[in-house]
Amino acid sequence: MASTTIKLSTQTRDRIKAMGGATYEDTIVEALDALESAQFWAQAEEAAEWRRSQPADRRRAIAEREATVDDAFDAIG
Repeated sequence: MASTTIKLSTQTRDRIKAMGGATYEDTIVEALDALESAQFWAQAEEAAEWRRSQPADRRRAIAEREATVDDAFDAIG
């Protein structure tokens, strides 16, 4: 894998080092993975909250459309 050099403040470098990963890259990758996961779940919760805020008939219509899509994928195998 190709590599590159990035400029960091010594404070940031020390924070990365203090995290205790095997390498700086391992620590940064783990931190990025955690951030991506947190963002994903925050978006999922926002979508769930929006869905809960919809009137019952709208939630029912959404569920019916989702069932149609699920059936189509199930038919694919």
